[in-house]
Amino acid sequence: MGYNKANTLLNKNLQSLSEKNKAYWSFKGNSNREYGHGLFQYPAMMVPQVTKTIIEKIIDIHPTVHSISDPFVGSGTVLTESMLRGLSFTGTDINPLAILLCQVKSGPFFIDELNKKSENLKGKINNDNKTNYEVDFPNRKKWFTKSALIHLSKIRRSIQTEEALWARRFFWVALAETIRITSNSRTSTFKLHTRTKEDICERKKSIDVLRIFTKILERNLIEYRNLYSKLESNQFLLDGYYKHDIHIKFADVKKTVNSLKTDIIITSPPYGDNKTTVPYGQHSYLPLQWIDFSDIDENLSKEDLLRTTNEIDSRSLGGNNTIKNEEMLKIFQQSENLKKFAKKIEDKPKDKINKVISFFRDLDQCLDTILQNLTIGGIMVWILGNRRVGGEQVPLDNILSDLMIARNVNVFCALTRKIPSKRMAIKNNLTNTMSDEVILLMRKEG
Repeated sequence: MGYNKANTLLNKNLQSLSEKNKAYWSFKGNSNREYGHGLFQYPAMMVPQVTKTIIEKIIDIHPTVHSISDPFVGSGTVLTESMLRGLSFTGTDINPLAILLCQVKSGPFFIDELNKKSENLKGKINNDNKTNYEVDFPNRKKWFTKSALIHLSKIRRSIQTEEALWARRFFWVALAETIRITSNSRTSTFKLHTRTKEDICERKKSIDVLRIFTKILERNLIEYRNLYSKLESNQFLLDGYYKHDIHIKFADVKKTVNSLKTDIIITSPPYGDNKTTVPYGQHSYLPLQWIDFSDIDENLSKEDLLRTTNEIDSRSLGGNNTIKNEEMLKIFQQSENLKKFAKKIEDKPKDKINKVISFFRDLDQCLDTILQNLTIGGIMVWILGNRRVGGEQVPLDNILSDLMIARNVNVFCALTRKIPSKRMAIKNNLTNTMSDEVILLMRKEG
């Protein structure tokens, strides 16, 4: 089937879903996070059902597809949905916590042994009578009560005694979620904000770190077993290992080209370090202080990546707001929509304009690398939120389309997805900045 015919058919099949039900893509009331999707509350996670539907519709037309990639892999939603369909996967991210989550979700799946190791771990924690703190970082006592520091240290020491790397990684994820809940940072926002003194004092009476860790560990074991059972029933496992290739790598997409080619790219670009965006790095800062980086990647430097609470976000798209005139001119030449938007907000503070331009400058730097990783005829799926800056909606979908068309990419389908309860927006008081997402499908035709 030729590309044009395939594009038309895929567009028709996807559009027909929302024609029958205008709210189809919101998956309101039907967006459960099962099969390992709920191991950790990562910021602005993709809705698994959106990814699942799109993958299946593409495979209906292209049954020979065997590999998917996500250059901004995050918590691994695309990874898991690819595995559930027996596909190979490649993912990258600049957040070590994202890499850890994907490493755990990709196996191996030694479920019975993991249950035994979990019981052993709980015994070690309960038998630990030490009261010293296992980590040291700036403002440690600001973010954790004395009791929390003691009990989290018991958990950390006990995890470190586990010999199997795959099991330690699983336990680190449970510890990360425990830290998210038991620290003095508010869980009502992804940014690092301390609770009030009154709230912290009140929580001291009810926060039981060991009980919370145990509950999370047991919940994650159930999630993991469900993922294992699904993969096993589909015959995608061999002796507990996923049969197909999975490559998860800590990397900056702006600088890294994968040697592996992929048939499909499904991604949602991170929105950078901005008052109206998601601080993935800030959200990960406290958990990462407690996790052994060598269990994620021996080449990672904790001192480098956690030198400040904003370090990881500063490396993300739009994290560096310094814009050179030649950079601005270059990006304007490629996108008339971005040029028009900049004109709209030219009376706003300079930093607002720079934040928008820097995001698209960085995104533009990623696109050539991303396209190099895609096979000729390969399909890209971009899930985008058109947020507001300076009271004006940033047409991210139109700007990305401009940048892709400038690279001879065919943008052939656009779907609108209403966000019924986007945690990214509600929890950060951004309800008015992003209420819908646009799903763009594109094809690299040569």
